[in-house]
Amino acid sequence: MAQRTNAEWLNDLQQPGDVQASALADLREYLLRAAFVYLRDGRSELHHLSSDDLMEMAEDFAQNALITLQANLHKFRGDAKFTTWAYRFVINEAAGELRKRRYRDFSWDEAAERETAVFTQLLQADRPLDPTLQAEREELIRFLVNIIETELKERQRIAILCVHFQGRSMQETAEILETSPNTLYKTLHDARKKIKAKLLARHYSMGDILALFDSLW
Repeated sequence: MAQRTNAEWLNDLQQPGDVQASALADLREYLLRAAFVYLRDGRSELHHLSSDDLMEMAEDFAQNALITLQANLHKFRGDAKFTTWAYRFVINEAAGELRKRRYRDFSWDEAAERETAVFTQLLQADRPLDPTLQAEREELIRFLVNIIETELKERQRIAILCVHFQGRSMQETAEILETSPNTLYKTLHDARKKIKAKLLARHYSMGDILALFDSLW
């Protein structure tokens, strides 16, 4: 890649013809290399992928970043090296796309399986109950699952399922929802508050609710 000053990068990328083509080729090479290193060394969840797979992903990210960068050339102020400024575009592109893929890969089937597993565990927990108490507990848990499925907003439901049924960390769940951990705490708080309100409206006692929440959460 040819060495250029900030001014030369800006000039060459906006010149028509061969000058621009050469600058774009050099910039794409730089972005591709940066994306590949980021995927290989900075994303532990991708370690199972081959170098060819990572390179294919890097090529997509580099191309998309190049298009975005060209549309934002007028925003470059020269406060840093041009390549440092360009680097942020490809890293943001890669990180953003990986978050989206993680969300798309979220398995509702797996969530449902975890719900069933936790449901079974709750019913079998502690000492054996007499048939009447067992039936009451089963009804309470089924009502809880129904609240989660029908009363919560989508983001609240994902948060509850990820953290409490799938055992995902707060950080991982925040990434799936593309939000901050602080916002996720608020989402979980609101979801739990709504669940408790629905249970109370069904005339379950606070003792019933606390016992259930202690078992589950």
